Amino acid sequence: MKIKTKIMLGTVLLLFVVLLLFVPMLKTMLSFRPAETGPVTVDFFVLKDKFIDIFILKTEEGLICFDAGNKPEGIEKGFKDLGLDPLKVEAVFLTHSDGDHVNGLPVIKNAVVYLPEKEEPLVTGALKRKFMFFRKANPLPVTAYKLLKDGEEVKFGKTSIKAILTPGHTPGSTSYLVNGKYLVVGDLAITKDGKLIGMPKPPSEEPEVIKESLKLLEKLEGVELIATAHGGVLWLKK
Repeated sequence: MKIKTKIMLGTVLLLFVVLLLFVPMLKTMLSFRPAETGPVTVDFFVLKDKFIDIFILKTEEGLICFDAGNKPEGIEKGFKDLGLDPLKVEAVFLTHSDGDHVNGLPVIKNAVVYLPEKEEPLVTGALKRKFMFFRKANPLPVTAYKLLKDGEEVKFGKTSIKAILTPGHTPGSTSYLVNGKYLVVGDLAITKDGKLIGMPKPPSEEPEVIKESLKLLEKLEGVELIATAHGGVLWLKK
């Protein structure tokens, strides 16, 4: 009887700990409001893959993606719904290496993958991702990628994409300023009541660092819209 009682108490305690850890994450996920698949502007598109958005820029040189989504099948369907060809994507700029941002890469077969330099240790396993009580590496489903430094600018014809290190969600989380007017922030923040708020913990690692990253982005001038991975698009100018 005593053994059964100990087992029952242990089970209850385990369930309590699990709930204590998972309830905050569930609360965060319930706050997600990704935008529906469709055009944002004449050259900027959103593709919804269940609970996450990726963004696609249409240029004279081809398509450019920001993140790659959660599931290959969801990305394939999204491209089809948009009337776009994933094989015509020239480049994918990853905001960070979490699975829901990189799992769709095999669909975008011909693209050059750009990874923030500070994020590479998570990909190689030199650094472990902190997520609730888990610690794990974030390997990419592709082997070839190019590293981007903070402040580095990549040009495709008339298109300019600037990498801005905005850590806090992960150590290498990076935002991208597109042509000086579209700002893609990944999981740095979500939207609430028409405002940008930092992604809480979990899934973020360091919410206090996120606050500093948001202050950095507030100094940018000329931004017309902010594209978030889980909170849709926030318009600053129309």
